[in-house]
Amino acid sequence: MNLLQIGYRTLKTAVAAALAMWIAEQLKLDYYVFAAIIAILSIQSTRKKTFRSSYERIMASLLATVLGFILFEVIGYRPVTLLIYFILFLPSVQRLRLQDGFITSVVILTHLYTERQLNAHILLNESLLLGIGVGVGLLVNMYMPSLDLLIDDRREKIDQRIAALFFEVAAAIETGRVNHHALTLDETERLLREGKDAALKRMGNAIGRRNDDEDYAYFRMREQQFELLRGIVHHAEELVLVVEEGKKVADFFRTIGDNVRPEADAMVYISELEALLTRFRASALPVTREEFEVRSALLHMLQEAEQYLRLKQRYVNQKK
Repeated sequence: MNLLQIGYRTLKTAVAAALAMWIAEQLKLDYYVFAAIIAILSIQSTRKKTFRSSYERIMASLLATVLGFILFEVIGYRPVTLLIYFILFLPSVQRLRLQDGFITSVVILTHLYTERQLNAHILLNESLLLGIGVGVGLLVNMYMPSLDLLIDDRREKIDQRIAALFFEVAAAIETGRVNHHALTLDETERLLREGKDAALKRMGNAIGRRNDDEDYAYFRMREQQFELLRGIVHHAEELVLVVEEGKKVADFFRTIGDNVRPEADAMVYISELEALLTRFRASALPVTREEFEVRSALLHMLQEAEQYLRLKQRYVNQKK
């Protein structure tokens, strides 16, 4: 099997588990395999999640040790003690938001139950297992591949798809013939999802920085614009004939398509759109029902295009 096909997270998990178990075995710790389990659990999708998970694991283990020791000393090392322990421990970890540490703490409790005592040797053994597992997991998971190229690629492709949709809608307005947009819409939606997920993951890997990201803001803006564009495409599919007003609307949509890039100032096109809407409303009333339906669809398309442009201008203003 090609190592590139395994996936970097799978490879990191294997390395962390093997290294943690090897260190624990070299130190001749009891239950040394447990260090590998902790290391595996510590490998999360982002650095921030790894730090949070490690914190929960350590705090839950401390709570489990103290609570377990008290209950075992008071009630004894019996199955009923485990029942009482879980009744008390489960609500505690949920209230303290330490759920990620539940499995680790349960394993530590089973070690105490097996040993039927808690002395300095057992306490040191469990502390070292926990420290080795968490430490190796943190160390290995500090490597995260750069997502910059993926994000840049998704941004470029999304801009291209959105521009193409505007051009196709313009052609549909002028000709009355609509291409099948479903594949383009589905592809754009997939690219938006992948781009936003990548931006979120990069934010989760940025330790010590503010929890914001210009690329994430871009994908959120495009996601909202895409829903409006989906409505524009839907109205384009309702066009049953070509009307005179459609030429100006088609030209305007081509202008938007030519200026999809996020840095373009949308206020220029908003002003142009407002003038177009004014002329559109002042034009002669439709004569036939079909003409009325087409002009109504065009008006809805222009209104959604205005919202599209205002979302873009809001994004540009937030960047300043």
